[in-house]
Amino acid sequence: MSDVESRIQQIVRRVRSIADAGIPEPIGAPGDDALGELEREVNRLIRASDARLQERLLFAVGPVVVFRWQNREGWPIEYVSPNVATLTGYPLEEIASGRRSYASLIHEADLPRVFEEVTSNSKAGASWFVHQPYRLLHADGRALWIADYTVILRDDRGEITHYFGYIMDITDQVEQMSRLRAQEQVIERISSPILQVGRGVLAVPVLGGLYGDRAARVTEDLLSAISRTGARTAILDLTGLLEIDTATVESLLRTSRAVGLLGCRCVLSGISPMVATLIVKLGLEAQTLTTVATLQDALELALRS
Repeated sequence: MSDVESRIQQIVRRVRSIADAGIPEPIGAPGDDALGELEREVNRLIRASDARLQERLLFAVGPVVVFRWQNREGWPIEYVSPNVATLTGYPLEEIASGRRSYASLIHEADLPRVFEEVTSNSKAGASWFVHQPYRLLHADGRALWIADYTVILRDDRGEITHYFGYIMDITDQVEQMSRLRAQEQVIERISSPILQVGRGVLAVPVLGGLYGDRAARVTEDLLSAISRTGARTAILDLTGLLEIDTATVESLLRTSRAVGLLGCRCVLSGISPMVATLIVKLGLEAQTLTTVATLQDALELALRS
């Protein structure tokens, strides 16, 4: 067998191995002739195939599931990584073949939003976008929260040909955030408790900051307590209020007015010089506000009434 024939057989064996999804050893010492150019190209193909195989192995066993959909009706799946079976509980073949569509796995309450996000980003010319977390239904009936990063592939004319999706189960993170939010709400309520400090007298020591949703909850809870107890005086003690700005003062004044509408007098105690300055700055000094220096002064005022 001539040297040329031997080299050609080496090339053929390596190309066959690549076609069978194998990764052969590169050809050693490619020649400087025309056949050597082919040998160098085969070596480049071997290196590229090896890199793609490593990427595929990463997605086959890692937490990220990869999808490739065609941009046609029903978004037919061209490829899905094998670990989709671990994520969804359904066999790879069932999803890869299209017998079970990806859309059928999305929670029915989230499906319209997911569809709208794909449509709007596609029309806007985006090259990629991030879905808001949505729920995927596992084969055992559990709802999993999913993070979904979608890449949009277009041809030379700008027409969409495929969507690439990288999805991951973030149920633990979402549930942890939900628990933290619930704990924060409990802490906020504890930090502004409504106390019955005398017959017909309620007191709310405001600790920390008072803004946004927390201010609304304090007002709602206080009005509910006034209606329930028939209180004649409500004391808002601001001694522990650490964060003061115009929005905070406006919230306090709205609470005071709302308390007054229920026939209950609102007394502000522990007003700092900063709060007093902001009230004057807002031009509210002429409004009917009952203010005292300390909580003890407020209690004495309420009990004398």
